[in-house]
Amino acid sequence: MCGRFTLTIEDRELIASLLGIPTSEVDDSWQPRWNIAPMQAHWIVRPAANLEDRELAHATWGLVNSWERDRKGGARQINARSESLTERPAFRDAFRSRRCLVPADGFYEWTGSREARRPFWFHRPDDELLMFAGLYAEAQLPGEVSPTTTFTIVTTPASGAVRQIHDRMPAILESSEAADEWLTPGQEAEHLSALLRPAAPELLVARAVSHRVNAVAFDDPSCLVEAESETQGALL
Repeated sequence: MCGRFTLTIEDRELIASLLGIPTSEVDDSWQPRWNIAPMQAHWIVRPAANLEDRELAHATWGLVNSWERDRKGGARQINARSESLTERPAFRDAFRSRRCLVPADGFYEWTGSREARRPFWFHRPDDELLMFAGLYAEAQLPGEVSPTTTFTIVTTPASGAVRQIHDRMPAILESSEAADEWLTPGQEAEHLSALLRPAAPELLVARAVSHRVNAVAFDDPSCLVEAESETQGALL
């Protein structure tokens, strides 16, 4: 699964270039994040109204559909298994017509008991951007004055270093071509499903990091301070 992730890029022009959008799309509310948690606001990239360009949108992590009674269920829908996207009503329509990219530069998984959880940050060796496959919904529930956009991160079986800690991982679109295809309307389900494969084993490396990340209240660079002596031993 994916229960926490990061996007630590500060430069607005750089992130716009990496996401393939105009710099004007990245407004003053953009800020780096070191500990993004479920039910918090983040950003997604989706097709613009003309279906040819991309746009950046604010969204809350945890998919909520229009037929749901309240937003509590979003906490149970932070991830969507790639193998069942066409079967589960919560994700089926979004898979067909509301696909998005979730920009990140790493994600966390934990080992150890509940009382002594040891966090690991999985990221590219070059620390470059990752594009998670995502789905989104826009829903205005009873009593709400306006729609809210929410999203979920698609997951696949784990590979490489991640598999030593957890059996699931985010579906990473490893090339710009794969990201474009994921966003392109009208794609066949079989073709889209073929994009959702475990990442190449060499794509990600693990770093044992500060236990501060265990608490959602902490969201600053110290979350990624390396616990150097722990990384190798825990993954052997």
